[in-house]
Amino acid sequence: MSGDVTTIIVIMMGYLLIVLALGIYSFRFSKPTMEDYHMAGREFNTFILFCAVFGTNISAVALIGGPGKAYHIGWAVWPYFVTSWAWLTPILFYVIGDRAWKVSYKFHLITQSDLFLKRFNSRALAWLTSGVLMFYTVPYIMVGVIGGGKTFVGLTHGAVPYWMGALIVTVIVCLYITLGGMRGTAWTNALQTVVFLIGGLLMFVIIAYAMGGPAKATAQVVEKFPHLMDRSKFPMALFFSYGIIVSLSVPMFPQVYIRLLTGNKPQKLRKMAMIYPFAAILIFFAVAYIGMWGHITFPDLQGAASDKILPMLLSKYAPVWITGILGAAIFAALMSSLDAQLLTLGTMLIKDFLGSRVKKADKENNDIMLSRIFIIVFAVIAFVSALMNPMGIIKIIEWSFAGYASIIIPVIGTLYWKRCTAPGCIAAIIVS
Repeated sequence: MSGDVTTIIVIMMGYLLIVLALGIYSFRFSKPTMEDYHMAGREFNTFILFCAVFGTNISAVALIGGPGKAYHIGWAVWPYFVTSWAWLTPILFYVIGDRAWKVSYKFHLITQSDLFLKRFNSRALAWLTSGVLMFYTVPYIMVGVIGGGKTFVGLTHGAVPYWMGALIVTVIVCLYITLGGMRGTAWTNALQTVVFLIGGLLMFVIIAYAMGGPAKATAQVVEKFPHLMDRSKFPMALFFSYGIIVSLSVPMFPQVYIRLLTGNKPQKLRKMAMIYPFAAILIFFAVAYIGMWGHITFPDLQGAASDKILPMLLSKYAPVWITGILGAAIFAALMSSLDAQLLTLGTMLIKDFLGSRVKKADKENNDIMLSRIFIIVFAVIAFVSALMNPMGIIKIIEWSFAGYASIIIPVIGTLYWKRCTAPGCIAAIIVS
């Protein structure tokens, strides 16, 4: 192993240990209740709420899947992400989150299934909702694990194999989630959001400079790969259908929905929704162009191999110490979603399927312990599944998004429509 690779590994592992320490430290402020473990007592201010929602939502999609998608279809990735994730999604955050926060705060609700159960007293609807959400979330948790493995491989030139990189990320995330719960994920998300926002912009500047500047890099794309500058691989019908499904699905991510309810006041949610578009525009601008420019340096990547384009470009163009730091930024993006997904799966299992039994026993500590066990089980499933070398990151989330989108109409109906019924909600989910 060369000295450069050793330096990169040391810097990235140092960052991962800092994240782990922060997550473990948050345990000191935890209370032995389910609401505190899964909701952090609903006490987040605007900044922490923004980091919790933005970090959870962006994930490995931004710094791994986004550039990988842009590598194949080009510039059109930028307006796609902006119209869907940067504008329509935060509007829905507020439309759904404001009413859901008020209802959930009053009745101590956590999940979408809690909402349905309180409104309609329909256990069938609650179970169907949780079953659908879990069915589409389990594959999604692979995304963070896959991203961790590919980042290690790309930045270390294979010195750290894929399986080992994936295992390192999985173990560290598991440790700070099982101890810190929602508070641990939120504190680490605050650090990770700042790191990957700054890191993403630095990556754009460094790679652009190494390729002669943004204008020169884009001119080379126009000359050599003109299809990356038009919509031939992303026609308008596909563009808008993707955008609609993404916009409708993101507020229904169970890990995002829960975080919409963690602010200490509904006004915090409004402020978060106003900040969100500007951060999304910046990060997606950077990753879309980086992925497109990557076609110049590495023109022959096929399929999911393009998910490694950002680590490969950093390894080629960035100084060693900067490569290590920016590698940490990639980890920040993917871990900030992985931790939220694992915690939420544990929440849904306990609240939606075992809730009545746990409540009857009235044992909060046993409830929290079960949550921790389920988190570890799901993490193992994600790690083993990621080793099977599945399809690319974007393909996985496209599949999951379609399932999440089926929940949004019943949720809006439950929150805003007096004539909404449980059979109507069940029919809407099944038909979707």
